Amino acid sequence: MYSINAENTPNPRAWEDGKRLAEATLKQYISKHGEYPRKVSYTFWAGEFINTEGATLAQVFWMLGVEPVRDAQGRVVDLKLVPSEELGRPRINVLVQVSGQLRDIAGSRLKLLTDAIRLASEAGDETYPNYVASGTLLQENYWWKGNFPKRAREMSVMRVFGPINSGYSTGMMAYTEHSGSWKAKGDSRRIPQQYGCLLWGRRKLGRRPGRFVCLGTVRNGCCHPAPSK
Repeated sequence: MYSINAENTPNPRAWEDGKRLAEATLKQYISKHGEYPRKVSYTFWAGEFINTEGATLAQVFWMLGVEPVRDAQGRVVDLKLVPSEELGRPRINVLVQVSGQLRDIAGSRLKLLTDAIRLASEAGDETYPNYVASGTLLQENYWWKGNFPKRAREMSVMRVFGPINSGYSTGMMAYTEHSGSWKAKGDSRRIPQQYGCLLWGRRKLGRRPGRFVCLGTVRNGCCHPAPSK
């Protein structure tokens, strides 16, 4: 049984919805802080992905300033840059954490997210600031420590994290049931970081808890798309 064809996402309606939601997020941030955010974090679950037919993905694409390219069957097979002048604002850096169920039904979209980040990072002749490119440069410098340059460049565009060991959990249930055994106040913060730190790109790149924590530390906003009640 299939609830959605992930290859068609975001569909045309979801694309427009995602653009509108992304712009609304930016407008709200600017109204409070007087400037654009440099990085926005997203948590994606399968339910919202299915219900919106990919509007959750579209939000991230539009933050980055990229748009989907479709084939004759309506499948999203590639991405292209939105010109800086047309976008009319900076390209916003992102961090994405996904659930295990979303990973299972839309693995190709996780790769597409990384492709979008790479594309935005390489954009040139920008009229407005490119916070994706500056974030990628910082991340490449981080990965240079103990890695070959090619490996560092590959990992510099990685912003998508998911559950470890093909799991579906944040790891909190077992620790909640045995809360009396916690050794420090910070355990409740570190546990989800350890369970949700698998790095995804064009291929699965293993657990990176330190990188997950580092990327999540410097951000200007967090979004968790959820259905209205």
